[in-house]
Amino acid sequence: MTPTLEADGEPIACAICAGRDTRHLYAKSGYGIAACVRCGLVYANPRAPAEKILARYNRDYFWNEYLPSLGAANGTFDLTQFDKRHALLLQMMEERAPGRRLLEVGCGAGFFLKAAARAGWQVEGIELSDEAARFAAERLQLPIRRERAETAPIVAGSFAAAAMFDVIEHLFDPRAVLGAIARALVPGGLLVISTPNFESASRYLLGVDWAVLSPLEHVYYFTEDSLRRILEATGFSEVRFVRRHAPWSPQETINFRYTHAPNGWRARTTEALVRTGGMPLARTLQHAGRQDALLCFARRAGPR
Repeated sequence: MTPTLEADGEPIACAICAGRDTRHLYAKSGYGIAACVRCGLVYANPRAPAEKILARYNRDYFWNEYLPSLGAANGTFDLTQFDKRHALLLQMMEERAPGRRLLEVGCGAGFFLKAAARAGWQVEGIELSDEAARFAAERLQLPIRRERAETAPIVAGSFAAAAMFDVIEHLFDPRAVLGAIARALVPGGLLVISTPNFESASRYLLGVDWAVLSPLEHVYYFTEDSLRRILEATGFSEVRFVRRHAPWSPQETINFRYTHAPNGWRARTTEALVRTGGMPLARTLQHAGRQDALLCFARRAGPR
């Protein structure tokens, strides 16, 4: 039986196949999470009004939740730590990209973009949040566009690479944004994207309390299959997923702390499993594609 949902929820068509028939999976915060019957994409449906979702991303969130989560509480940061944190990914991008002009969509406070700039990339960012865009521009001296990616006046074919980290799950229209990124890239240009993995072990272990399941924050939930489908539908090819990534520790593979019930039996059981299994368990789950994050490389379709 489907739980009672808020009356202001709006039925949404699937972003991949435009279908409207869905199968209810979860209800949280008064809104549903459902799977498209035709293609399997999971998304918030019926979706909360945009203003209710966007209300979370205010100044208080930026300073008291977002920055501390990055290790930059009170706006205090050490750029060398971010250089180290992002060095491997930047190396992977350098090996794959046909150039070193980089666009980051949803760049937040700008620490990845700054690390890229310090590593020799020519960078530009797009960020919708006033607070984050201001921080990136003023504190990190980065070139930032404060606007929507799908409507930003970007010269076609002006970037060799693009990045979007933990952003696509928040977008109201991911298809339009991916299309805009494809247009911004040169043919054969590289896109690197990360997002929570709906098929992760954490979802099964932590259940409905898994914090990724949050329809007032995350409006799309991707698997390898659905992310590949939407990328291929928006101008990308050669979609490849990284399953074994050196920085992924056991806790980053199954984050038992990322739950709305941290003291519940599911969280305690998951923590015990992770601590007992350690890295061998983490590598096994990564090999099976059951880690918490999807990390994906794709190319703009067309001749290189």
